[in-house]
Amino acid sequence: MDAGARLAFALYQTFAQAFFMGLLFFVAAVLVPGSYDRKGAGRFVRERLFRLGVPTLVFMLILGPLTNLVRDLGTGRAGSFTDAMHRYAAYLASGSFIGESGPLWFTAALLVFSLVYALGRLLAGVLRGSKLPPARPPASLSPRAVHALAVILIAVIGAGSFLIRLVLPIGTSWYNMQLCFFAQYVAFFTVGLWAGRRGFLSALPAAVGMTWLKLAFAVGVPAWLLLMGFGGALHGNEAVLLGGMRWQAAAYAAWEAFFAVSMSIGLLTLYREKANVRSRTTGLLSDTCFGIYVFHAPILVGVSMLLRSSAVYPLAKAALVAAIAFGVSLAFAALVRRIPGLRKVFA
Repeated sequence: MDAGARLAFALYQTFAQAFFMGLLFFVAAVLVPGSYDRKGAGRFVRERLFRLGVPTLVFMLILGPLTNLVRDLGTGRAGSFTDAMHRYAAYLASGSFIGESGPLWFTAALLVFSLVYALGRLLAGVLRGSKLPPARPPASLSPRAVHALAVILIAVIGAGSFLIRLVLPIGTSWYNMQLCFFAQYVAFFTVGLWAGRRGFLSALPAAVGMTWLKLAFAVGVPAWLLLMGFGGALHGNEAVLLGGMRWQAAAYAAWEAFFAVSMSIGLLTLYREKANVRSRTTGLLSDTCFGIYVFHAPILVGVSMLLRSSAVYPLAKAALVAAIAFGVSLAFAALVRRIPGLRKVFA
């Protein structure tokens, strides 16, 4: 790859990683209190175990090994069928599949977060002796309140990320969980619980949300470039950003927290104002998005292997592979939705 391709991939990966998983935890949490209220503890836990636990196990036991097999076939390292079966048996017997959740680490973490919430609600009910009051969206949410919440959240996430990375720098994982990012995930999930009960999404002023979206780019992009330049990343010293008692690690954690909060507030507002409609296209995407997420890994790797030997400029090749893999994943997810037994799990 040339310098242009490296910069483009670095921009995409860094800015996406900074906000998109935290935003997904937030959106998931918004729906949790109402779901618990309607279903009660027992049904809520059973449905979460089924809805989140089963797809995670399917990936660990089937889709993950299949993805690796597709990769090995594409690179000529698969070996014989007998060898593959022996490796799979050892994979199961050793219990190593527990740490092989792949992209389904999100459903595993979300399941744990949901179970902790259910336990908290149960304990709170025992101590208080009554249920929480029903959710009542506020009539309005002042710009000052939004700004205050955003600043507090940025400070909490930035400080938490920096402290965690003193022990677990970026790049380390525990059972496929990159705990170096979990300060953001826990904070976003917690705020999402609050937001879901208090109608934050509908009360968020549009002008305030769009202001934060502008700040994400007007401040976030130049700040990242300055951090890369003065922090040493452009000179091959990226490690100083990943963790430890260094000003670069502290600055990167602060930048990441700022971009995550500002981008999330902005995107939530933008989509509420401009894309809160169900059309044929948005309906298809909505109905198949979970299936695409669960099944995309072996499809994406398969397309990558098919085009592995093609000499194409990296950015163009990445776009081509992504487009093909997305189309195939969408079609496969739509097919799964038509199968009654599988639809309950993957749709």
